Amino acid sequence: MRSYCLLLLMTIFLPNLPAQVFEVNGGSSSLYQAQGGTLSARGPSYDASLGAGIVAGKFVGGAKLTKVIGRSTYFAGDDYIPFILPTDTFDSSHYLVAVGAGVKSNWGGTDVFAFGGATSNSFDSPLFEGVRAESPAGILFLRKQIGAHLAATSNMVFSKQTTAIEGLEWRPEKFLKAALTGGVGANQPYGAASFDLTCPKIDVKAAYISAGSQFHRVAVAAPLMSEPDRENVLVTFRPSSFMTLSAGRNNFLSPVGNTPTEVRSSVDNVSAGLQVAGTGLTGSLYHSAFQGNSNDATVFSAERNLLPRMHASATFLESRPNNAPRTKAFVSNITERVTPRLNVTQLISRSQGQTTVSFGGGFLSNPMTVSAEYQTFYVPERNSAPFEQALIVDVQLHLFHGVTLHGASFVAPDGGLRYTADTQVVTVRQGKFVPQGVGGENNLLRASIGNMLLQGTIMDRDKHPVAGAALMIDGLLVYTDDEGRFSVRERKAHTHQLKILVDQFLDGGAYRVVSAPATISSTSEDRAPGTVIIVEHAAGPGK
Repeated sequence: MRSYCLLLLMTIFLPNLPAQVFEVNGGSSSLYQAQGGTLSARGPSYDASLGAGIVAGKFVGGAKLTKVIGRSTYFAGDDYIPFILPTDTFDSSHYLVAVGAGVKSNWGGTDVFAFGGATSNSFDSPLFEGVRAESPAGILFLRKQIGAHLAATSNMVFSKQTTAIEGLEWRPEKFLKAALTGGVGANQPYGAASFDLTCPKIDVKAAYISAGSQFHRVAVAAPLMSEPDRENVLVTFRPSSFMTLSAGRNNFLSPVGNTPTEVRSSVDNVSAGLQVAGTGLTGSLYHSAFQGNSNDATVFSAERNLLPRMHASATFLESRPNNAPRTKAFVSNITERVTPRLNVTQLISRSQGQTTVSFGGGFLSNPMTVSAEYQTFYVPERNSAPFEQALIVDVQLHLFHGVTLHGASFVAPDGGLRYTADTQVVTVRQGKFVPQGVGGENNLLRASIGNMLLQGTIMDRDKHPVAGAALMIDGLLVYTDDEGRFSVRERKAHTHQLKILVDQFLDGGAYRVVSAPATISSTSEDRAPGTVIIVEHAAGPGK
């Protein structure tokens, strides 16, 4: 009933809003055991979506409406809620799925996230918004900056199983952070301390977590997520520009299959990297333990450029489990860059007396992007054969009128190969803008018969078009098409304020403006020269 009510609100509310972008996304994923799709709409101050599909054999559906009013963001429906603790030095991707209504704002200098509704025990997928309300819950996340270097956090979930984890974060310098957290998670005790140092010569990440054997941040099933546990440390030392040394230990509470039951696992590793005469040499030693079994593994690799356009690598892998015979494998990989847009790869592997030859490569163009590369994963849960050699494929086809087909393969935490395939359709509906005030305000109206045209192109430094780029012309939100172009008609020629909304590009990337005019003027259709705007990817925490 909740989803149908939100659908009714979307049907009444959305057609009357200006500058809408409609997006349809659907597909299938064995990684998430899901098939389904989502209809989304975006505007200057709102986001809305409606989704439905099958997750693990069960039908689920849902909807979400987000609206910005002043400094606050209000939302209703289904939501992925980040659940990040100050001590999450090694993994900051934790979240919970919930359904209800909430608000995110800053009150009196405190960042506040408040939510009321229910948690969901259905693990969702990126293909659609669909959850089933299970346990009633109230959520309150707080963060308060105390002085220039100290911040306090509080993460509380009130449900059948209570979570209340308090934290302190101390950051005296940009390169140094220390934190403490403590409380209970799903009625299980929890305490953690972390230290993070980043310097030119050495990086140190360390955390100790003391948690109950069945600790969860919230009592929801998230089978693809592990919790760090006990001692975790990673030290990377760079004594010179051509040498890197590292050593680490990681402990986890790992889920068993698709159940909330968790078991402890651990991985110790030591590695060294050296650059000698244009050749990169790497050696690594691993020791893992999982459910009473252990494995010692060794990896040695070398790589170098043979020719200006050819790169070669060779890797030797050895696995010595305590409950199975020793295995060895040799893998060589040669990649040739045929053109700036095309590369081909040949993989030769030999294991247990058998030789295998495989091929891959990549191609980049505006209508199509394809990559197929072989990667080696170390999976501690697979004690007898922890090395998983997998072909990782990613294909994007940019078709006509904003239609994109996408498919990719993944390696799950249990070492199994999974896939996700989806389709995305994006259309733009330019609404009507009536400027506020009177007098010298510009008047930009959508009119199909208007012969005045504002148009332009947004591209990167290499002159590649940027699709889905967002810009504001006075108060009208406009997105570029697959060729990076935008156009708006009006009845009379005017000059309008122009702003590039780098935080609203549809691909979700981080951008900054290289060059763009502050205003844009319309001219007759046959004389419109077109404005050229240059942007580039911005380096940042997420890059």
